[in-house]
Amino acid sequence: MADHGTAAATHGGGGHATVRTYIQVAIALAIITGVEVATLYVPGIPNSVLVVSLLLMSAVKFYLVVGFFMHLKYDHPIMRALFVGPLVIAVAIILAVLALFSALLLLPRPP
Repeated sequence: MADHGTAAATHGGGGHATVRTYIQVAIALAIITGVEVATLYVPGIPNSVLVVSLLLMSAVKFYLVVGFFMHLKYDHPIMRALFVGPLVIAVAIILAVLALFSALLLLPRPP
């Protein structure tokens, strides 16, 4: 009888991570979260650097959670495309709305 990882690989889905991998990912997520929290308490960091660093750390955490805990790393490429495609559209819409309203807020107001 084949183990679950081998059975999944033969059905085109690829294997899954081991328990050790999940523990390593959880430790990495905890460390990144600690660095994020600690970054907020460091005095003198310019706001732009703070925002960019927090966004980058959040993106790494997002990739780890989606890739390992949601098993997208081991799924068929079409499943990844079904997740990433709408995600890209949603991010584009959010950025467009933010640009629209921030542009409206920066316009000079009549006296």
